[in-house]
Parts: sequence; structure tokens; C-alpha cells
Amino acid sequence: MITLYHGLASTCSKKVRLALYEKGLEFESRLVNLQAFEQHDPAYLKLNPNGVVPTLVHDGRALIESTIIIEYIDEAWLEPALSPPDPHGRAAMRIWTKWSDEHAYQAVYVPTWDRVSRPVASKWSDDELDRRLARVPTAERRERWRAAAREGFSEDEFWAAAAEMHLTLGKLDDALAGGGPWLLGGFYSLADIAMVPFVDRIIDLEPDMVAGGAYGAVTDWLARYRDRPAFEAAFFFEGKDCRLAAIRRALGIA
Repeated sequence: MITLYHGLASTCSKKVRLALYEKGLEFESRLVNLQAFEQHDPAYLKLNPNGVVPTLVHDGRALIESTIIIEYIDEAWLEPALSPPDPHGRAAMRIWTKWSDEHAYQAVYVPTWDRVSRPVASKWSDDELDRRLARVPTAERRERWRAAAREGFSEDEFWAAAAEMHLTLGKLDDALAGGGPWLLGGFYSLADIAMVPFVDRIIDLEPDMVAGGAYGAVTDWLARYRDRPAFEAAFFFEGKDCRLAAIRRALGIA
């Protein structure tokens, strides 16, 4: 049995949902309301001590960290394969999954918090803020919530995020300009799955970055991605998903 604890808008949750749907796997959905601090409930912290989403529970054992989770999904369910068969190809794939963790995540982190969390947190009283912060298990997240609730984010943080956005889009554009259609050429892989939620978020946050044909190879890649049945199911999750049967048919799974 697979149970996924996830957030609707969370980029890392979208990454894991996408991997599950690309495998045609059924899973029990446990949506976590991040703005209501459900990720800091004691029961959830037993599964994920970091108090973040997603968390995948398979046969009673919990896994955390989205990149580790999608690799686990690909190794536990072999078909269709989402990792190249050769060591060099897998190494090239992991360059992208590492980039998604170290750069693409940083590109959207501050702007997303400013758009999604700041309007909620800024309304809290000092007492309410202190009560909520007391439940946050990591110092980094406590500082982030305090910034969202009070002083906001600095101009330097926004400039750094914009720089990471351009760096990420440029790296993707260069890789895809070689022919594609995917980041590893003709092989659709965890590299694409790891990167697409962040690219989609970058364009949502800063649509002018791709205006006028800038990063055209990235725009074409994203358009191809949106034609995949798993994309709509993962990105526009509706709780009780009625599209899995269609995805499984497309994958040739009975």
C-alpha cells in the first residue's frame, strides 16, 4: 500500500505525484494544509521530523525528501523505467536531480513564500506567531515563517532568486537546444520529473522571463510536458483522481 502526504501547490509534492502517475500507481492521498500548520502536528512529525511535505509511506515505512522518494519509486516499480539503463546516463540524470534540489528550489523558494505564506502569516498577532513558531521543528523554517509574518524578504533575497531563475532556465535551454525532446535526449526520465515543477513555478511567478521567445527550448519542452496525461493529474490534483485509469491505459497497464 502507498500513502502520500502532500500539499496541493507544493513543487516537491508535484514531483512525487508525477512520478507515481508516470508509473500508473494507485495511492492513498493525505493532503496536508501547510498554511494551517498541519505539517507540524505531532502525528505527522513522527513520519517526517522535518515537518515538510511530501512524505511517502510504503508498506508501513516512511520515506522523506522528494528526490529520494522519486528514485525509490523508480527502483521499487520497474516499469516503465524512468532512469537510463547505463551508468553514464544515470549519472547525467542525477546531475539534474541535484540541480533541482540545489538551484531550482532556491529559485522559487522566497518568491513562493512571499506570494503564498506572507499574506496568511502577516495577519497573525505576536502571541499567535509565537505559538505557531514553537511547533516548527527546524530553525531555518522558524526564521522563514517569522520573516513571512513580519519584516518580509529582502531585496537581496529576491535578486538572488531571480538570478537562480535565469541560471536554471539557461541551463535547461542549453541542454534542450541539442535536440531533446527531453533532458536526456530521447529518454524521458527522473531528470524531467525533478525539474518541471520548478520551471512551471518560475514561469508562473515571472512570466516575462520567457516573453518574446526567450528560453524557447524550455517553453517547447514545457508544452510537450503538458501533453502527458500524468502532468494534468499531478499538477491539478483533485483528491479523488478519476484519471488514473486513462493514464494506465496510455502506459499499456491493465
